[in-house]
Amino acid sequence: MKIVICPDSFKGTLAAKEASEAIRRAAEKIFPEAETCLLPLGDGGEGTKECFMTLGAVEKSAKVRGPYGEELEAKYLLFPDGKTAYVESAEAAGLTKSELRITEIATTYGVGELIMKATEDGAEKVLLGLGGSGTSDMGLGMASAMGFTFYDDHDIEFIPTGRSLRTLSRFERPEGKIPAITALCDVENPLCGEKGSAAIFGPQKGADEKTIAMLDEGMRHASSVIDIEKADLPGAGAAGGMGYAVLALFGGELERGIDVVSHTVGLDEAIRSADLVVTGEGSFDGQSMMGKAVGGIASRAKKAGVPLYVLCGRAGEVGEAYLSGVSAVFPMTNYPVGALLSASETEKALEKTAENLFRTIKISE
Repeated sequence: MKIVICPDSFKGTLAAKEASEAIRRAAEKIFPEAETCLLPLGDGGEGTKECFMTLGAVEKSAKVRGPYGEELEAKYLLFPDGKTAYVESAEAAGLTKSELRITEIATTYGVGELIMKATEDGAEKVLLGLGGSGTSDMGLGMASAMGFTFYDDHDIEFIPTGRSLRTLSRFERPEGKIPAITALCDVENPLCGEKGSAAIFGPQKGADEKTIAMLDEGMRHASSVIDIEKADLPGAGAAGGMGYAVLALFGGELERGIDVVSHTVGLDEAIRSADLVVTGEGSFDGQSMMGKAVGGIASRAKKAGVPLYVLCGRAGEVGEAYLSGVSAVFPMTNYPVGALLSASETEKALEKTAENLFRTIKISE
C-alpha cells in the first residue's frame, strides 16, 4: 500500500510538515509495511515556504523596508536550480508586520526589494505569494523598488501609496530586465468596484467607508494611466492590488497557489500511484474547496480515482466536498472557532485521529 500524506498547515498551531509527520506516525503504527509519501503543502499562504524548503530550497534573508517604511529583516527562498526564487509578499508588507492599520499609507516597496535581492542571487523566475498584505498601493511601491518611476500631477517623481494613487499622471519602465513573475493568487477579485480590492479587503486592513471610497477612486485613476483593461481581470485586486502590478507592469501571470505548489512538488504523479491520500487543515468547510489546498488535492484525487480522507481541527458544512473528491472527513474536535488547542495538543489529537482513520481502513480490507 502507498499512502500519500499531503496536509496544509493547521493555522496557528501546526506547520504542514509537523502535521505530515504526525499522520505518518499513525500510518506506520497501523500499516507498518506501507510506503508513505510525505508532501506537506501550502496554497500560496501560510506554510508554502516550509513546503518548498522540503524540496531543498534555501532560506535567505535581507534588510528591506516594511509596510510603514521601517527597516525589517525579511526572508525569501532560492531553489536548488539557482534560477527560481519564492517571495512571500507578507514578509515585507504583511498585516502582521505592524500594529498600525493605516492601509492608505502602507507600501509594498519592501516586496520589490526582496524580489531584486533574489535576482541578485541569480533568480530569473520568481514565485510571488500573495496574501496577508496590509497594503492598498496596487503594488506600485513594489514596482518602484524594481526600477519603475512614477510621476504625480506636478510631474514630480514619487512612490505611490493608496492615498496618493489619484495623483499619478505618468510612469516609466526600467531599462533593465525584470524577472519572470508568477503570482500565487487564490482570489478572483478585480481591482475596483464593489468586489474590488478596497471594498472587499480594505476593512480588515483598517479602512473605513470614506477611506475605501478614496482608495477605490485612486485605483480607478491609476489603472487608467497604466492599463485600464488589466484592472478587470480576475485576481487584479489581490493583496491590495499587487495582482494588478504583476499583470499590468511586469507582464507576469496569476495562478492558483495550490496549482503552482502541486506542480512544483510533483503531487499529481504521487497521487496517481497512490492507494489512498490523506490531507488536512485546521478548519474545513465548503470554502476549503474553493481555491484552497484541500480543494486542489480533492480534484486531483477524484480524477485519479483514489480515495481522499480529510483530517481537520473542526468541520463545518462539508456536504459539497463529498461530490468533489473527498471520501470522508474526520474532525479532531468539536471546539468552536477561535478555541485553538496548543501545538502539542493539536499534534497529539491529529495523530490519534489519523490512527482511528487507518484502523477503520484496516478493518475494511
